[in-house]
Amino acid sequence: PTPAQWHSLKLFFSELRLTANYGLLDWLSADLMWSLRIVGIWFQLQDLNRRAIDSPYGEEIHHRTETLVGLSDPWLSLRGTQKWTSWALAVRLGVTLPVGATVENPFRLGREGQSHQHIQFGSGTVDPFSEVELQRQLGRFTLSAWMLGRVPLYRNSHGYQGSPMVLSGVRALSDLWLPHWSFTLGTLVYHEKPERWDGVVETEGNLGRTDLMVETAISWRFSGAWSLGLSARFPVWSRISGAQLTTPAIGELSLSRSFQLHTPVISSGIAHHEK
Repeated sequence: PTPAQWHSLKLFFSELRLTANYGLLDWLSADLMWSLRIVGIWFQLQDLNRRAIDSPYGEEIHHRTETLVGLSDPWLSLRGTQKWTSWALAVRLGVTLPVGATVENPFRLGREGQSHQHIQFGSGTVDPFSEVELQRQLGRFTLSAWMLGRVPLYRNSHGYQGSPMVLSGVRALSDLWLPHWSFTLGTLVYHEKPERWDGVVETEGNLGRTDLMVETAISWRFSGAWSLGLSARFPVWSRISGAQLTTPAIGELSLSRSFQLHTPVISSGIAHHEK
């Protein structure tokens, strides 16, 4: 039997993310989101008085202090947009591609007494997703409501089937009468169902959760088509099944640039006359 003990675990997730949009038509674009993910893990085994102890059986097979680096699954999609006088509607349809690294069933390996890893960089499956956003322009303010959903449809080669998820929110955006600046404030709800390994919902791991978060962002267009942004999300309420990670805050620093990839062909008066 395993002595009673605490597994004190802290994780720092960071991503270097590429987000690209390419206009195909006036109303249609192709979108790509892809990340290089870095996960820093700090682990300490503790007794019931929260004092550090050594593993009673030698090697600790469940967790260890380490840093993991890998590419995530890219998100590819098509986005259609329809605009009216003060309204705009955008619909996005796409799939995630199984590029990120996956692991063998860690719960099975743990029961067999083998060292294992819980952190994955992808799902190992092609997962469809969709997003819809409705915007309303009110003077210098833009109000929007949006919803994004992703549904894994099958297991990967290790028996893992990811969690169906829905992310929705409302936000307000304005320049607040300051040229070259943009400010955003909103709320969002993240809901995720349990993951499955070999068709089974385990007694620990990702057992499903719902989080209510407040988000805020500021963006500065500092040179022509270049923009610098800073955003943050803060959980204010959570409903979690089982023992799961808690997240104090999520921050993001972004740098964006728009490009004109095709030069318009303009006929001169002389060339037009010669034709």
